[in-house]
Amino acid sequence: MLQVHDLHVSYGKARAVLGVSLHVDKGEIVALIGANGAGKSSTMRAVYGITKPTQGRVTFEGQDITGLPAHRIVPLGVAQVPEGRMIFEDLTIEENLLLGGLARRGSRDEQPMRRVLKLFPVLQPRTSEPASNLSGGQQQMLAIARGLMSEPKFLMLDEPSLGLSPLAAQEVFDLIVTLRADGVTILLVEQNVRQALAIADRGYVIESGRVILEGTSEQLLNNELLISAYLGVKRQ
Repeated sequence: MLQVHDLHVSYGKARAVLGVSLHVDKGEIVALIGANGAGKSSTMRAVYGITKPTQGRVTFEGQDITGLPAHRIVPLGVAQVPEGRMIFEDLTIEENLLLGGLARRGSRDEQPMRRVLKLFPVLQPRTSEPASNLSGGQQQMLAIARGLMSEPKFLMLDEPSLGLSPLAAQEVFDLIVTLRADGVTILLVEQNVRQALAIADRGYVIESGRVILEGTSEQLLNNELLISAYLGVKRQ
């Protein structure tokens, strides 16, 4: 579904991504993991058209989308939930959701609001409230709901558990599993390695802008380098 080949991203003289290659097949959850500053978010931003890559190629369902702006990528069936949620706190929950549906693909008249709110019962009775009234976990749910308003078939989540309590983070990971069961393919950028790999089919580990490990979740969870560097455990 998604193919990234030899992707490079720079910000001026600073090189953030140095030749990342990865793929995501239809129906998968694929985790992109690594330490803060490793290049995970820069890779995602380049795929989504927020940052233009300096080199490399990105294809979605066989179509070259390299360097396309985000507003041309969304109608293809791609959505991103950015790091830090970036909801509009002064707008109501309903207004935030409606903004997420502005670039919907297709021409169906039926609005996805009702379907999206069924996935987020905590938001249903509060749609007229300002988004600032929500807790951190609820704001993350709103950010994901807003991304789903464009009816994507491919969803990119950037650090969805960042800053959340363990309970709220688990609710987000449970939701990701539900979305995959509903037919959404997911690329997950996440620092919480153990939880990300617990729900993912496969994963890539990025360090200093390069992929240093890849494999099934089981393979990565049993990799000595990953265990020592990212899970904080040293085997005897």
